[in-house]
Amino acid sequence: MYEMLYRMERTGIDIKYWTNRGQYTPPHWHGAIELLYILNGEGAVTCDGKEYLVQAGQFIVIDSDKIHEMKCAKVSMMLIIHFSRKRMENYVHDLGQFELFSCEEIYEKKDEKKYQEICQMLRSLVPLYVREPVGYLLKSQAIAMEILFELLNHFSRKKEKIKNGKDEETLKRLKEITDYIEQHYKNTITLEEISSSFFLSREYFSRFFKKNMGVAFSRYVNQIRLMHIYYDICNSDEGIMKLAEKHGFRNYKMFNKMFHETYGCTPSQARKQKLSMYIQSNQWNE
Repeated sequence: MYEMLYRMERTGIDIKYWTNRGQYTPPHWHGAIELLYILNGEGAVTCDGKEYLVQAGQFIVIDSDKIHEMKCAKVSMMLIIHFSRKRMENYVHDLGQFELFSCEEIYEKKDEKKYQEICQMLRSLVPLYVREPVGYLLKSQAIAMEILFELLNHFSRKKEKIKNGKDEETLKRLKEITDYIEQHYKNTITLEEISSSFFLSREYFSRFFKKNMGVAFSRYVNQIRLMHIYYDICNSDEGIMKLAEKHGFRNYKMFNKMFHETYGCTPSQARKQKLSMYIQSNQWNE
């Protein structure tokens, strides 16, 4: 699970250190700037409809309100940093005028030297977390702030020079829809049901969702189900078939297929991997 160095609502920065395989996040967005740095393995990030492979020693940035999806089944260690735009405006008053480069441009390393300098700063966060010297939270936050400084000065541009992102009204409607799905995913949700709930035609709703989320409605619902099932598989001993049914899967063959596509293993293998890591962790602590 994620280990938090500090909470974003208190400092404006949240650093998460991931040490387990199986991380997957369905399409979503938020107001924070997100930086993903792979320490071991490789993962894929889909942003604005494009997928980018991120390998060990590489980072990628997703700016505020960008719909993105993370597939990190082959990642065993990574860092994720979130910067609150609102909090960071206390230090950069015109921050709202800037947007960080797109995933593609960061990935192509427009400034190789600065890219590698940021990678080195990211690597320096790991021993701080492991050793926890006096004041390590202070040092970690200072490093994160320096990373944001370099991103703004070498990997950003004025907003007026680029296309505007999704408008607030679209994001508001998408949030209402995704909230509805989160509340009802355990049940069968038909296109007719959800489209009528938002006073839209079935055809318009289907096009709107696919265009803005980058995935068909039915697949997104199943991705949400998988995320909850994976958590329960790793944190309970309840039967896998029972968990699949509990979280809304009626087609067990489809469940197994999608699970393997998403996490790179079968549900039973995921449970065994989690148990093995738990045993190793206990042995290490003894």
